[in-house]
Amino acid sequence: MTPPTTEAAPPLPTDRLERALAAWLPWQRWYAGKGRALTGVRLVRSAPVPLPDNRQDLRGFVLVLRAEFADGGADHFQTVVALAGTVPDAAAGHVIAALDDLVVYEAVADPVLLRALFRLVAGRQRSGDLAGTSEPAPDSARFATHPVGDCRPLGVEQSNTSVVVDDRYLVKFFRRLHPGVNPDLEVQRALLAHGSGRAAPVYGAVEGSLGDAPVTLAVIQRFLPGAPDGWSVVTRALEQGATGDLLTEAHRMGRTVARVHTALADAFGTVELTPPRLAALAAEMRRQLAEARTAVPELDPLAGDLTDAFDAVAALPGGATAQRIHGDLHLGQLLRGDAGWVVIDFEGEPALPIPERTVPHSPLRDVAGMLRSFDYAADLAVRPGPAGDPAQPPPSARAQDAFCRGYAAQAGTDPRDQRPLLYACVLHKAVYETLYEARHRPALRHVPLRALARMLGRT
Repeated sequence: MTPPTTEAAPPLPTDRLERALAAWLPWQRWYAGKGRALTGVRLVRSAPVPLPDNRQDLRGFVLVLRAEFADGGADHFQTVVALAGTVPDAAAGHVIAALDDLVVYEAVADPVLLRALFRLVAGRQRSGDLAGTSEPAPDSARFATHPVGDCRPLGVEQSNTSVVVDDRYLVKFFRRLHPGVNPDLEVQRALLAHGSGRAAPVYGAVEGSLGDAPVTLAVIQRFLPGAPDGWSVVTRALEQGATGDLLTEAHRMGRTVARVHTALADAFGTVELTPPRLAALAAEMRRQLAEARTAVPELDPLAGDLTDAFDAVAALPGGATAQRIHGDLHLGQLLRGDAGWVVIDFEGEPALPIPERTVPHSPLRDVAGMLRSFDYAADLAVRPGPAGDPAQPPPSARAQDAFCRGYAAQAGTDPRDQRPLLYACVLHKAVYETLYEARHRPALRHVPLRALARMLGRT
């Protein structure tokens, strides 16, 4: 790694910039403080992006912000900004402030700044608080010499920002920051080292610090142009009545998830789901049910049966295993590339501290997420024409069966062999969905509620 740069950039006008950021931050789609009264923003890190000598007209910084709230809490966020005399047309809608003769605008998709970050990563360089780290991806030599050209934000994420570079690379900026190595980077490093082949290759990362701890600011990985995600593949098959295609792809997804679980177990190890761990899991399920009932009163008639299912987890004898898992797995987290399905976004829940996201869990949690996702797809897909044969299971149930059979074919054990635990995990996931929908998409709260009623035999 090259030694740290020593030339300091001119200081930022901190006070005025902080006031401008406090006005700008709540309007960002990735801002996680919505619903809380923001009292101020503090600039805790401003790391200069090393730009070429011929760009004296432009300065770039990676900023770490501390958002402070009236309830006494605080969160850390990241943005990448440019300071220039004029704003490029592509950044016209991203202006943060005008400071004297300079304009400050967000520049996560600015080709000049991204080119500099690519060099930082490929050369394992440092610039102030920024450090580039590179990984031994299969075509890392090509990455190291890539001339950054076209840059476009994906525009589909809520918690992070991903920028596609020349339809070949994906730069993911983590917006909400927590101390420690982000699980998305940690897991992808492990999968690359163990040769699972079921994750997009990662080329490197931009890292910094938060207090005395490291923090992952961005990762650069392979982009799969034109690769549909599992949600679009499944909903299209449902809408077209292509049951054969649906079952084939569900089976392949099951095999892929099993391969990833095996690689994660090899990389991070496993622990036994002892009776105390099972009791803690059951308590977590009950706590979430209690929280959901405060926002979703329709859960009240189901609470007794749900509690019984969760209590049954605490009564299990143990013997199953827990390990690192994806943690937020659904159809949208799988992409169908030329070589088959790959799993993406191993970050986990961005609101949780990193130690909580890396706790071993039963892999059945990921399986439950996939089973619920098939059910969601069936509920929301538009299926013209007459209903299917009522004597046959619905397509979603057949897809769930195909997924479990694919998982079993790869892993050697069928997830349904642990039926009480899987049943509770699926119910737990559906309870979480009711709370999520009540808060974010109230028009869809009926989807998980209907599924819960069906699974509990109320319909």
